[in-house]
Amino acid sequence: MNNKVIITIGREYGSGGHEVGKRLAAKLGIPLYDDELIQEAASKTGYNLDYVKANDEKAPELSIGSYFSGIDIYQSTPYDNIQFEQHKLIRDIASKGSCVIIGHAADYVLRDEEHVSVFVFAPIEDRIKRKLALLSPEEAEGMTEAAMEKKIKQMDKQRRRFYDFYTDNKWGAKESYDLCINTSRTGIDGAVSIIETMIKASAGKDLFTDM
Repeated sequence: MNNKVIITIGREYGSGGHEVGKRLAAKLGIPLYDDELIQEAASKTGYNLDYVKANDEKAPELSIGSYFSGIDIYQSTPYDNIQFEQHKLIRDIASKGSCVIIGHAADYVLRDEEHVSVFVFAPIEDRIKRKLALLSPEEAEGMTEAAMEKKIKQMDKQRRRFYDFYTDNKWGAKESYDLCINTSRTGIDGAVSIIETMIKASAGKDLFTDM
């Protein structure tokens, strides 16, 4: 592929955003980055991998600011160190070629790089059903709809707080993205097709004739 294509995908928990990114990357024949950012951050910071996973896409409880949103003062907390390494990696990945990047405020990190930013969402009742359906028998034991709803709301709150803290934008707001997709209306494959159409339209030509 001669033309570099970069897609960033923000997502509500349980909306299928990761699956959308996975299928889109496979369809376009380009790399997908999500958990790889966590593993690399653990390697660069020296923190335990489980610790980085537990604190991925989290913001400090208290801080006077963040350099990611243009503030010069930088408080070096474990959260900041993790994000610093992940955001450096995101810029490096994007500089090298086409890719799909899930979460981690990648749309904001790459705000000066040409890319298509997407936010995937769905009604909470559909997200509850989706997450329950994906549980293994062991995980499903004792898991109620109410418990899953609580988990979803906690994860959304965590992601919103992280995004709003480390960027100048608002998580999930239409002004923050090129495209917002309700997967309850489109389905996963429908979302993939919409994003592909958006990429072609924004470039004004078919980018994938040589793929």
